[in-house]
Amino acid sequence: MTLRYYLFPLLLLCLWACKQDPKNDTSNVQGGQDPALAKLNALVAENPNNDSLLYLRANAYYKLDAYDEAIRDLSNAIKIDSMRPQYYHLLGDALLDYARPGDSKRALDVMELAVKRFPNRYATLLKLSEYQLIVRQHSDALKTLDKILQRDPQNAEAYFMAGRIALDKGDTTNAIASLQKSTRYDAGHLDAWMFLGRIFVNRNNPTALQYFDNVLRLDSTNLEAREYKGIFYKKTGNFEKAFQAYQDIIVHNPDYSNAYFDLGTIYLELDSLDKAYSNFDIATKTDPLFVKAYYYRGLCSELKGNKQAALADYKQANGMSPDFPDAKEALIRLGQKPQ
Repeated sequence: MTLRYYLFPLLLLCLWACKQDPKNDTSNVQGGQDPALAKLNALVAENPNNDSLLYLRANAYYKLDAYDEAIRDLSNAIKIDSMRPQYYHLLGDALLDYARPGDSKRALDVMELAVKRFPNRYATLLKLSEYQLIVRQHSDALKTLDKILQRDPQNAEAYFMAGRIALDKGDTTNAIASLQKSTRYDAGHLDAWMFLGRIFVNRNNPTALQYFDNVLRLDSTNLEAREYKGIFYKKTGNFEKAFQAYQDIIVHNPDYSNAYFDLGTIYLELDSLDKAYSNFDIATKTDPLFVKAYYYRGLCSELKGNKQAALADYKQANGMSPDFPDAKEALIRLGQKPQ
């Protein structure tokens, strides 16, 4: 393999980064006065060619959503030392999260370049497969994972990613098979247990509860697993256990808005409008951006005959999410024009 083969993609990356390079002025970056960032700025000023410092500062910028600055520092770090895989990983993440037109493609290009640099590094191959999944290149993602499984047939993370890809394609049978292999080779793979549980909730299969219990054995503070147990009980009509599950969540975290929302939907189903309204109300207070909670609080008001209160909540939900169909339909039903 010629040296030119390896240098050409890096040259393209560097040229692209130069075009994107903003003015070297961080005074307007949100959180720019952060003490840690200020120290890094001083260190970089003293050592402008220290790629490790550029990477550390890029990570600080990334956490502040200062994507231009993070991308600039990472691009410069790669120019200085192109053999640090973590630089490519963070650059790809920054591009994906920035989400300007074409950034997903740029992020994918970065990870493809990283795989050329580090063809035997599993973490980089897994990262590439995740990006390929994000842009829905399912076949390419599976080919990437196959490179891992050919060398390590018991790689739990590769099977986990294969399960996610199958799930994204709507193939739950293969998703289950891959996720189960993931947990077989790594019984501590919390995310694989969680995905399996959610699939089995959708099938109303009580095996879901076993999967969520496995999650809770690994992490007793996991509120999502507790919530999904409540969802399973609710879906299968066991309201008593559903109530217990949601109350258990609230004991662990009184601000967990989903628990109040789910309780509200049960009370609504039981025609306990006052209790339903109260729980939806708490959900909006614990999460002021909870669009569906505003809608359902409005629905309770409408069912109780309070049209003005219902309209206020429907307008709130519609204003926050104009494409939310239930709020639009509710406004039309009450003679109002949605946004």
